[in-house]
Amino acid sequence: MNDNITATIPILPESSGKKNSATPELDRLVVKPQGRYKFIRSIGFGGMKGVLLVYDRDTERELAMAIIPDFRDRPKSDLERFVREARVTAKLEHPNIVSVHDIGIDQSGSPYFTMQYLHGMTLDNLLKRLAASDPQVEKYTLSRLLLIFLRVCNAVDFAHSRGICHLDLKPANVHIGDFGEVQVIDWGLARDTDFSGRVIGPRDENNRGTPGFIPPEMLDPEHRRALDIRADVFALGALLYSMLALKTPLAGLPVDDILRRTIQGRIPPPSKVAPEGRIVPESLEAVAMKALSPDPDDRYSDVAEIKAEIRAFNSGFASQAEH
Repeated sequence: MNDNITATIPILPESSGKKNSATPELDRLVVKPQGRYKFIRSIGFGGMKGVLLVYDRDTERELAMAIIPDFRDRPKSDLERFVREARVTAKLEHPNIVSVHDIGIDQSGSPYFTMQYLHGMTLDNLLKRLAASDPQVEKYTLSRLLLIFLRVCNAVDFAHSRGICHLDLKPANVHIGDFGEVQVIDWGLARDTDFSGRVIGPRDENNRGTPGFIPPEMLDPEHRRALDIRADVFALGALLYSMLALKTPLAGLPVDDILRRTIQGRIPPPSKVAPEGRIVPESLEAVAMKALSPDPDDRYSDVAEIKAEIRAFNSGFASQAEH
């Protein structure tokens, strides 16, 4: 079998669907030499992306490669969003944001980008194992989880300073390395913001994030407000909630109920849903619930305020939200 990466991407016959014509985003990409990347194995699939483990012969290292397996049948908007995700992530050079190395088009015409290959597990996987009392992850105490949370906050705060709002923060999009590295991944729904932190451009009604982490202003068609960075503040509150309760907000409910209760602000405190015997500090619970306020004006105004609250707790002081 040909071990080049192009052998792993299905090349559909012209009769199977209309081939996408060039787009401004794709026009700017360079076709890479066929022999550069050696396919090792598939890592997984999610949304429209497939992720492969490849060996880069030029740099002599393993990388993760994102592809669109059915790119010929995808609308132009999907291809443009895929390329935009790569370019947005490439601009965000930060220790807590996954790094993008290369963007291009392969010999079959499919766009791709390569990233640092991450070892370890997602925060989602870690929290599920903690909830199941897996002894192999018992070292992840609440104190250690808060350090992970602060690093996620650092990544999001940095992105906001560069005019980018993530809009899809959740445990599955936080990666924890074998040596304690923490990186925020999957910037596919990220949007630009203006100088005030307001999200620019039309909303993508088909891609609104994950129930439990989507703020009310993205859900309620009758009371739509302008989106801004406080949408990420809401998601960070949901992330902190998940660390405290070992459950995501409104876990176990039907999607429609989750969305309705999110709009109404009917999210029970994490102490009410946490496993029996798990201690949820009142100060941290207050921080999570403030960040999860249905009205953006009642949340923290930015990520820096949340970080200050967590650092105050770690130093033995009460949070402002608890007062």
